[in-house]
Amino acid sequence: MFLMCLIPASLHAEDKNYDHWFSLILAGQPAGYAHESAEVLNNGNLLSQTQTQISIARGAMNMTIRIDSTFEQTADGQPLSGSSTQNLGAMKMVQKFKYNADGSIELTSIQNGQSITQQIPKPQQDWLTPMQAQKFVEAQLAKGIKEISFWTIDPSSGPNPIQITMKHLGEQTIEVMGRVVPAIAWELSTSVMPGMISKAWTDEKMLPVKTSMTPFPGFELEVLLSDKQLATQQVNPPELLVSTMVHPNRRIPDPRKLKYAEYELIITPAADGQAQVSQESLLQTANQKVTWVNKNKAKVIVDLNADPLPNAKLPGESYLRATPVLNHEDKEIQKALERALGKNPQRLPVMQRTLRLREFVSREIANKDLSVGFATASEVIRTKQGDCSEHGVLLAAMLRGAGVPSRVVSGMIYVDQFLDQQNIFGYHMWAQAWIDGKWVDMDATTPNTVFDAAHIAMVASDTDDGNTMNDLVKLAPLIGRLKINVISAR
Repeated sequence: MFLMCLIPASLHAEDKNYDHWFSLILAGQPAGYAHESAEVLNNGNLLSQTQTQISIARGAMNMTIRIDSTFEQTADGQPLSGSSTQNLGAMKMVQKFKYNADGSIELTSIQNGQSITQQIPKPQQDWLTPMQAQKFVEAQLAKGIKEISFWTIDPSSGPNPIQITMKHLGEQTIEVMGRVVPAIAWELSTSVMPGMISKAWTDEKMLPVKTSMTPFPGFELEVLLSDKQLATQQVNPPELLVSTMVHPNRRIPDPRKLKYAEYELIITPAADGQAQVSQESLLQTANQKVTWVNKNKAKVIVDLNADPLPNAKLPGESYLRATPVLNHEDKEIQKALERALGKNPQRLPVMQRTLRLREFVSREIANKDLSVGFATASEVIRTKQGDCSEHGVLLAAMLRGAGVPSRVVSGMIYVDQFLDQQNIFGYHMWAQAWIDGKWVDMDATTPNTVFDAAHIAMVASDTDDGNTMNDLVKLAPLIGRLKINVISAR
């Protein structure tokens, strides 16, 4: 996902064999690298590979994320298979996907010897493999078309296609790594982050020499054509966590005891190239009512005692099934369920099961720190380490294993103090369980409180696609642009 702003690799391949290195500069500091390569196999098929590694600091803790991907296609550009290996925590997650003749996709996710296989229907969009996309772009440019749009594959984001739109801006001279070079300028956008515009400069062969995007204010990501030695140099990761915190207009007394709160959220209008905030950026549930005053202001009421919404629908199968992130069929999670609930959990009322599991997860994760990226439940049950995201995914997985529909929620929580900051809202993750006709929030990071109204829910996910990063991308338009006024809290 970090290279979604890049022109697809094969679009800049003069032939079918290439090897390119890029330096990643985040907030003005070297933060990692990207590597793209391709080769023709003995059977004539084309295999392309990418590696992306980026490091960030969260307070005093450094975290490194690495995503490797492959994509194999026939000599005439027909898709065969792909893979994505995500190193977001202590245990890597491997996703392998095979493209069937009917257009459907077989997706297998593997972690720590456990595997889950899913059948994905044929995508609704007609899409191009990277080789086919290359020919399409060449044909459009030959016709003098200045804005080109197509659907293609980014294996690091999974097997489903994404839309890329390229707008030709003409020739410019730019500075890259201390050199002034002539280049062709482009504006790029993708369906992954609607409204966000990246800028790219390529040589005459469509090789990107510089790409720039700003996922949220103050954090520009530059991707610069480089060499291996420079790209893989030691980095000093930029701090990310503290800079995303929000200081409200006033302090909230006893936030862990809060049962009702009203907030006013004001969002700074999007600057040129920034993703637009949609009304789906704030979650509507029985316990959280959202009223949009206009496109940049919303009123949020959090009421823990609210009644279920009229005609609320029972969540579908995806909120009970085992997924790569929430694999409740994992033997270690099954053992944990027995320790928490006994051999026959169905004998317990749903609310009692849920509360016991929240308490169990709160105790089970003994090493509570910020050094873990976005671990799966299978990893957490073994390492017993992590922050809010690890508490959220383990609780959601165990809820499903106990027969309770669940999902993970990302949003904000108010705390009196965190790191060196006081009285702030910080980005947070927790679980929701479907109980008595409504989604009930459960936060396993607060040992003495089941949940409180000092939370604002933004994005919910059933994690069915197995890629947590894709869900978190939806938060990016809010980061750095949010102001919170506390209207009422009791």
